[in-house]
Amino acid sequence: MRAYPFKRGFKPSEERLVEMIEKHFGEFKKDGEYYIVSFGAIEELKMKLDGKKLLAETRTNPKAPEDVAVETIKRYNKFLHELTGYSAKERQKLMKKEVEKS
Repeated sequence: MRAYPFKRGFKPSEERLVEMIEKHFGEFKKDGEYYIVSFGAIEELKMKLDGKKLLAETRTNPKAPEDVAVETIKRYNKFLHELTGYSAKERQKLMKKEVEKS
């Protein structure tokens, strides 16, 4: 499970999470505290808020056509950017810093 921090000014709230899921993926299911989405090459995307972080776990279909996989990645990155405030490059830098700390 990956943890995505929120940039200052981006509120980690259930309301925003639901709004962004509906905007980018359409439908979702809720199982306890987890929001579950299925879209494109993503068979299952489980997410929940944990303080000031979004915890997300994905299960993808490795046999998805390339164009579907590319569109899925773009949509997922756009979703994370709008929700957390960090672009894909910024998230990569943050993850590298976390790895270097450990």
